[in-house]
Amino acid sequence: MPLVGAARCAWTVTRMALRTLTVDLERGLARQQLPATVERDYLGGRGAIAWLLWNYLPDDTPPLAPENLLIFAAGPLAGTSAYANGGFVVGTRSPVTGAIGYSWGQGHWGGTLRRAGYDLLIIRGQAPNWCYLVLDQGQVRLRPASHLLGKDTIETDAAIRAELGNDFQVVCLGPAGEADVAYASIVAEGRYMAEPAGPGMVMGTKHLKAIAVRGGPPLASQDEKKLAVAMELIRRRASASPLAAGIREVGSNHFLTTALDWGAMTEENGRIGQPSPAMTQMRQTLHEYGIHESRGCAGCPLPCYFDTRTPAGATLPLPELELVAGFAARCGITNVETLHTLADRCLRLGIDPASVSATMAFLMECQAEGLNLSGTLTWGNEQAVLAAIDRLAVRQKQRDMLSLGVGEIADVFWGGAEFAAQVKGLAMPGIDPRAMTQIALAMATAPIGGDYRYSMSYEELIVDPPNWLPEEVSHPQAMKGKALRLIWHERYAAILDSVGICRRLGLMAYQISPGELLALITTTGNAISGTDMVRIGERIVTVERLFACRYADNGGQDELPTRWRETALSEGLAAGHLPRLSLLLAEYYRRHGWNPEGVPTLDRIAELGIKA
Repeated sequence: MPLVGAARCAWTVTRMALRTLTVDLERGLARQQLPATVERDYLGGRGAIAWLLWNYLPDDTPPLAPENLLIFAAGPLAGTSAYANGGFVVGTRSPVTGAIGYSWGQGHWGGTLRRAGYDLLIIRGQAPNWCYLVLDQGQVRLRPASHLLGKDTIETDAAIRAELGNDFQVVCLGPAGEADVAYASIVAEGRYMAEPAGPGMVMGTKHLKAIAVRGGPPLASQDEKKLAVAMELIRRRASASPLAAGIREVGSNHFLTTALDWGAMTEENGRIGQPSPAMTQMRQTLHEYGIHESRGCAGCPLPCYFDTRTPAGATLPLPELELVAGFAARCGITNVETLHTLADRCLRLGIDPASVSATMAFLMECQAEGLNLSGTLTWGNEQAVLAAIDRLAVRQKQRDMLSLGVGEIADVFWGGAEFAAQVKGLAMPGIDPRAMTQIALAMATAPIGGDYRYSMSYEELIVDPPNWLPEEVSHPQAMKGKALRLIWHERYAAILDSVGICRRLGLMAYQISPGELLALITTTGNAISGTDMVRIGERIVTVERLFACRYADNGGQDELPTRWRETALSEGLAAGHLPRLSLLLAEYYRRHGWNPEGVPTLDRIAELGIKA
């Protein structure tokens, strides 16, 4: 299936027009540059995705229609010598929520995409047969993928590189993406899962198994000296930071300690506020299990992904915080070896751990309450959980409810919507919002659905937040300053995603100050001020909000499920506490300049230069 490419175009970082490759899997390809105003107003990366979906996706496009756009993007720092610039964002109209769906992936693939000559890769159409896409600098072609079907993400990555060469970087689907699992994930390099869910299912419906990219030499920034100074400041902070040291030990599980201290690790789908002894020791248990190898984005001073070695000699990925909170706390699977197996299984099959664990916990509770008499999932049943996950790798004649996701099955069982951990259709990760006010607001308001990782709002999970955050710090269950600080996180995350710097380094670990981020942006040729930077973040968030208000399946309503909104815990460290969501939302909307229903006003839209 040849898609013959033209000769490679020269490119430098100083250019002010984003280079786009559109591949229609039925008709061919087109190369173009977006208007220079897009990079000026949105930088690139996630910002460019938001602009494209808002301005060019037809209003009546269903998420699973061939005409839906699947857009991969890397920011203008990707492919340079900047730290942690190798990741990517993939966006689409989500089949899970109806609104914009993003997945964020780390590693090296995004930097390779830019070194291959493209800032954005747009996929549309549906191939008649399963295929994979090859971008080899200026050449573009489709290759059959029938021999890859059924292979997991690690096997697929290895098979494609055996065919093309080890200098290719690969993103791919696992068997779950082939089987139309609603929360199938895209995996980069056989190592880095792009989360949360949504785009993986769209990629599967297009019959696109993988995308392999080979790039050219590293790209030079406009001001290498300024870039080096900013990176040195970040390196020094990361080497001295206690937070960075904790992340170097156990990755995102470093936050388990604070989550437990504030009662955010509730069990049995949020019914039990007092954690089990196994949960209270989980961070230490994971640390003692040992780290075999650390890995992360290109050039990162803070690798935050880890592999462990089992007693039998197998190498498995270290479970991330959201997997531990979901499977260990919510579902009762506290055996550390089983958690490592679950991390490996989710990675290989291409399944979002937060989504699958939320769906399992919901089905477990439905069975415990007698609402589901045919279920096999019970609290803490390791073998039943592993068997259920394995079934997700096989396409069923009649789809398993587990494959649909918690948002779609919330109303299947009478009264189930009250304890289905989802917002706007997207699963809520396992941190209990009754214990963390800012996380509660983040889950309720995220335009992608109920995942606080939209804003990377980890602040309440760290002991000593950075001094550059607005307002004074308040404890996790207080109200003061939470709306303003969430808005700051939303905008900062949008800027990181759009310029091409890892959101985990910049926000989860808080190792990049606003001044350093501005300096990094200016090395790309974008001569912007601090005010401009803030406005770019605000513009991106506002476009995504508009998209949710227009297209989200629930009308973009900001809410939490009844349990987490109205039912306080009776025991544990968060006992008696509920987030005062109506008051939080009122302040959040007001500070954004939106109307009392949370819809951006026409004046605000015009002020930001957004096409209404």
